[in-house]
Amino acid sequence: MGEGREMYLVVYNAGMTIASVLCTASVVFTLLNRGLSKVWVGAGQMFVVTQWLALLETVHAAAGVSKSSAGTAFAQWFGKSNVLLAILCFVPELQNSWATALLMFVWSSSEVVRYYYYLLTIVMGTTIPERLTWLRYTIFIPMYPIGMLCELLIMVLARPHIKGLHSVSLPNALNFGFDYQAFISALVWVYPLVWLPMYLHMFKLRAKKLGDGFRDKLKKSQ
Repeated sequence: MGEGREMYLVVYNAGMTIASVLCTASVVFTLLNRGLSKVWVGAGQMFVVTQWLALLETVHAAAGVSKSSAGTAFAQWFGKSNVLLAILCFVPELQNSWATALLMFVWSSSEVVRYYYYLLTIVMGTTIPERLTWLRYTIFIPMYPIGMLCELLIMVLARPHIKGLHSVSLPNALNFGFDYQAFISALVWVYPLVWLPMYLHMFKLRAKKLGDGFRDKLKKSQ
């Protein structure tokens, strides 16, 4: 990787680490000081901006700036954006629910670890702290299921409120119709099935990263 690309990824991951910390802090601060009824006002806009910036990960993968899969990066971005940008931004009835607050906390706190890990991987290479590597490949175990259940719950609760939202009616010049409410109703049934392979894949990565050799290093560092 050229020095220019490496420097860009350092800046990007540092910026996303800071943004994720601010997202987590905004949720916690709002809940503690203003209550659940103000969580979207206190934290929502920060999450929207950060999520749009996260779309650059798909661009990075497609352009060869990073080694990630463009398809995987976009699928992960689309899954979160469907809930955040397509539902929560348009359904005030769900913006201040406990499911939304918990989901935003899970998303942002997990991203703090992920982006910080990527940042130190570029800067420090193989000398990255073992505890951070362990956390990066362990925090997903509770966070992914909690996030998935919150996303699923929000989609279920959103169905009565999204009739006509983001929909395209026939007839039109493109001869194309789309019912977003029907799309969400179908997605609710297949969402766990789509999510499960990704979750199991993370366990395979974890086993690869945290093998016996890693455990020996971790014990020596303690």
